[in-house]
Amino acid sequence: MTNDELLSKTISYLRFPLTVGVVFIHFNLARGLEIHGVKYGLDNPEWYFFIANLISEVFSRIGVPLFFIISGFLFFYKKDFENSDIYKQKLKIRTRTLLIPFVLWNIITIIWAFKCFLPGFSAFYRPAEVQLSFIRIINTFLCNVDNRGIIIGAPSTGLAEGVYPIDSPLWYVRELMVMAVLSPIIYWLLKKTKQWLVIVMGFVWFFSSVILPRENYVYIYTGMLVTALFFFSWGAFYSIFRENIVLSFRKYRYAPVIYILIAIADTLTKGLECNEYIDKVGILVGVVAAVVLVSHLLESNKVKVNTNLANSSFFIFALHNLFVGSMGNLLFTILHIPGNNPYAMLALYFAVPTLTILVCLALYMLLKRYAPKVCSLLTGGR
Repeated sequence: MTNDELLSKTISYLRFPLTVGVVFIHFNLARGLEIHGVKYGLDNPEWYFFIANLISEVFSRIGVPLFFIISGFLFFYKKDFENSDIYKQKLKIRTRTLLIPFVLWNIITIIWAFKCFLPGFSAFYRPAEVQLSFIRIINTFLCNVDNRGIIIGAPSTGLAEGVYPIDSPLWYVRELMVMAVLSPIIYWLLKKTKQWLVIVMGFVWFFSSVILPRENYVYIYTGMLVTALFFFSWGAFYSIFRENIVLSFRKYRYAPVIYILIAIADTLTKGLECNEYIDKVGILVGVVAAVVLVSHLLESNKVKVNTNLANSSFFIFALHNLFVGSMGNLLFTILHIPGNNPYAMLALYFAVPTLTILVCLALYMLLKRYAPKVCSLLTGGR
């Protein structure tokens, strides 16, 4: 296997497990399962919370940063950005791969959110109303929090805090579009400063809670933007200076072992002030560890790239959060799962993301077979 083949296969293989991690982030029973304002599962033993936190709050948290690194690397891969035509070509491609899917998936989520007005569903959701205005439409796509979107009191499709579109995981796509627009500046700064841009952005990201105040959503968004700039620039650095990112990361061959130790420390210190920095050290080591581990497994033929899983990753990423929470609530209610039974709750914790991924995968395969043009639009041709 050549170095370029190993690079390509490592990136392809990582897409699916990283997406699985994102699904587990959005079904995190370490925070309890909330149904009609009541949270279940908060009285379970410590080992239960250790497992849930380790998966949803630690392992899975390397997913989006590593996606940004990969995106930054691929954006500049074997391209000379001294030529302005390359930039125009890249923007044209990103319109197809990012902007169109971003708009379509948010429209789908808006339509899905309207289920709270249907007679069969309205009893399960708090009262909601529709308010149409230009700014509310924009907010629905960019900052659908605190009832700023067109559906007031809509069932939540996002996270508790932050500046998210109505299809909340797509904040990552939104920031990638920003990175594409800023790419000439990123390219020029990296050419002039080399690794120093990455180091400075990494410093700002690492100490963002101190450097960036958190009084309102402008500052919260700034933190999200800094995350994108740091990890995107990190990946771009290797591409611009013609370094194979897999070979560069594999210099740190003990990263997986070190990461496991940090991950345990991260999990055990949740809720403490020091955890923010342990968590970020874990992310830095974790993205390297993931690349090192996967590349070694591929090189030794212990794992192989499944093209269908790799290609379906974006579809799962964009669709899962529409119903992963509802599926959890439904199974909990129908099966009468006791919230104070850690074994039953842990089974639910693994079952819901698994079922969600299987449903998304089935829908992807059906669309790919019977409506390939629609599937291509929704996935950006992936």
